[in-house]
Amino acid sequence: METGTCPQCRAGDLIAISMSVGGRNLAFSTCHHCEAKWWYRDGDEVPLASVIGLVVQK
Repeated sequence: METGTCPQCRAGDLIAISMSVGGRNLAFSTCHHCEAKWWYRDGDEVPLASVIGLVVQK
């Protein structure tokens, strides 16, 4: 997981939120400068669509 700089614009102004959902470690990061967003599940970068199913109750 990349921390400290945005992979899009290389700015260092990031917001990061980590959580545990259904036994999985999820992390969301966004760049305050360019507003790029990305998710990690258990340390691997994943698309948002793969995270939604974990956080939405069925």
